[in-house]
Amino acid sequence: MPAATPCGRGAAALTRVEVRAQVRPLACVILAAGQGVRMRSELPKPLHEVCGRPMIDHVLGTVEGLAAERTIVVVGAGAEQLVAAAGERATACEQPEQLGTGHAAMCARPGLEGFAGDVLVTYADIPLVTPETLRRLIDHHRAEGAAATILTTELDDPSGYGRIVRDQGAVVGIVEQRDASDEQRAIREINTGIYVFDAAALAGALDRLTPDNDQGEYYLTDAIAILVADGRPVRALVGDDPDEVMGINTRVQLAQAERIARDRIREELMLAGVTLIDPPSTFIDAGIVVGPDTVIGPGCQLLGETTVGGGCEIRSGVVLRSATIGDGVLLRDHTAIDGSTVLGGAQVGPFALVRGGSVVGRGCRMGSSAEANRARLGDGSSMQHFSYLGDATVGRDCNIGAGVVTCNYDGYDKHQTVIEDNVFIGSDTILIAPVTIGAGAYTAAGSVITEDVPAGALGMGRARQTNIEGWVERRRREPEGRDET
Repeated sequence: MPAATPCGRGAAALTRVEVRAQVRPLACVILAAGQGVRMRSELPKPLHEVCGRPMIDHVLGTVEGLAAERTIVVVGAGAEQLVAAAGERATACEQPEQLGTGHAAMCARPGLEGFAGDVLVTYADIPLVTPETLRRLIDHHRAEGAAATILTTELDDPSGYGRIVRDQGAVVGIVEQRDASDEQRAIREINTGIYVFDAAALAGALDRLTPDNDQGEYYLTDAIAILVADGRPVRALVGDDPDEVMGINTRVQLAQAERIARDRIREELMLAGVTLIDPPSTFIDAGIVVGPDTVIGPGCQLLGETTVGGGCEIRSGVVLRSATIGDGVLLRDHTAIDGSTVLGGAQVGPFALVRGGSVVGRGCRMGSSAEANRARLGDGSSMQHFSYLGDATVGRDCNIGAGVVTCNYDGYDKHQTVIEDNVFIGSDTILIAPVTIGAGAYTAAGSVITEDVPAGALGMGRARQTNIEGWVERRRREPEGRDET
């Protein structure tokens, strides 16, 4: 991401608070350099997924909603993978050694060079925080004219977290669990690790951090202590939902975050007019779009980059993976659509599979246990049960009978089958690709078609039936000397 130019400071007619709230530029720093040892994984922790998306993707999407001028991701372990995941959405700064959160903030300085404004600091392993909460934090910081503002929350059991120490409501420090007195350990307000700093105040505090602690690390919490000691205003905003600020350090916590995120997604869809017959059994990834008046049965999974139109009926056990489903589609039980499209008014399944970028056209009918792979079924066509279309293009208003198979692979290469408009393919026809069936043609049931069928013709490729009289009786006679044991 190219460096942004800081905004100007005009608008002299506005009050100081209005100027602060309206024109101060924002930079976002996402700390993503930790080793994530407790995940016990070769994959960098921020790349573990919640609802089908890496945690860092959730965080980047959240801060994008804040219209920041700059977004910086501090990377360390797995830097190349994290840079690739961030793409053009952020500038990467490397933390070559993990020497604490304060050191990570120091490593963001190249991305903040020349910046004057407010700096939001958050973490790539806090994927549930919402743009609304961060916006409230930023607005509170600006309205208070603070040097730093801490996002806090209250927990029934705050064990393990740094406590927010106040004096007559004002923040005077953050004390870690190991250093807290019994009185301080009783405090329920905890530090979430998410802050907004005035950029100049942050830079000055970072210059004065020291690793004078048991771990020999630089702590960002010490920057708060420095600002308090200097008499600079430090404020705190208590978040409404502790779940939002849950950090992910283990796979147990990852599963907890997944459950919370899926509950949010399901609730949002239901409030938008989608019916979920059994919400807890329905898995829907982040970013999935479903139109109103669609009904989704128990045990369904909507994954990846899936979009579903309005007025659809998706029956039990359906799996949609990066699928596009038009309006008014019926997907019968245990159908799977993988990387493919089903256009409006079509009916598919049960137990059907559509994959490989296939397209099922408008008003099509695709029957039980049918499969399409790298195939296109034209509008108004029917594909009956137990049939297979691979590397095939089917025109409009065709009938593909039960048990029809396109033989697309010769052991070395894949070949195309072309079926033009208004074709009738009889049941159990085997189409040996490459082959073309002309418009309006028929194939006889049970045929093996190895050559093109002209438009309007009947293609038949089967041996003439022969009846052998008395064969059954002769077959039943036991040959002399037959061993029946």
